[in-house]
Amino acid sequence: MTPIQHLVFDMGGVLVRIHWHQEVSRMLQQDVPFEQIHALWGNAYSTHAFETGQLDFEAFTDAFIDEFKPALDRDTFQATFRNILDDDFPGITDLLHSLRERYTLSLLSNTNPCHWQMLVDRDTFLPLIEHHFTSMTLGVMKPDPAIYQAVQAALKANPESILFFDDGLKNVEAARALGWHAEQVFGPEDIRQQLSRYQLD
Repeated sequence: MTPIQHLVFDMGGVLVRIHWHQEVSRMLQQDVPFEQIHALWGNAYSTHAFETGQLDFEAFTDAFIDEFKPALDRDTFQATFRNILDDDFPGITDLLHSLRERYTLSLLSNTNPCHWQMLVDRDTFLPLIEHHFTSMTLGVMKPDPAIYQAVQAALKANPESILFFDDGLKNVEAARALGWHAEQVFGPEDIRQQLSRYQLD
C-alpha cells in the first residue's frame, strides 16, 4: 500500500471561513440549498467563466447581473461577493505548520481573481502551502476530472499517495473516482479527525 505523501486542501470552507450560502443566496435573491449552490455556481456562464480565468471582476459583475438579473446595484453586488470570504479558521496556520514538515501540502480550489487577491494580501496560510492549484489558472473547475489529473501530473504522484480535503461532497466523490483518498471536511477540527483516522496525526 502506497503511503500518503501529499495532503491537498480545498480553500473556502476548509482553510478559511466562507459565508457561501448566505451571500450567494443574497446575490441570487433566493434561498438555495448548500449542495445545489455548488452545482449552480459551476454551471452558470458568469461564475464558471470568472472562476476559470476568463473574466476579471468588473466583467464578471456585468455578466452575473445580466444572467441572473438581481435587484442589486454594482457596488452592493461586489461588496456582497467579497463578503463570501471570511477570516481563516482559528488554528489553521498552526495545523499547516505542523503538517508541512512531514507532507507535501497543496491547495486545490475553485476560486477567482477577487477572492484570491484578498487572500494574497492577507498573507496568512498561503505561504505555508507549497503548491497552489486553482480553477482560474488551470481553466477547469472541480469536480471535472481534468483538474484532479492536472494536479496529480504536476505533483508526479500516485493517486493513492494523495489525501484530499474538500467541503463539497461532489468534489470528494470525483477525487475518489480517480483513486485519491478524499474526505469531506468543514474546518481544522474535521481535518484533524480525518488525519487521526488515517493514522497521520
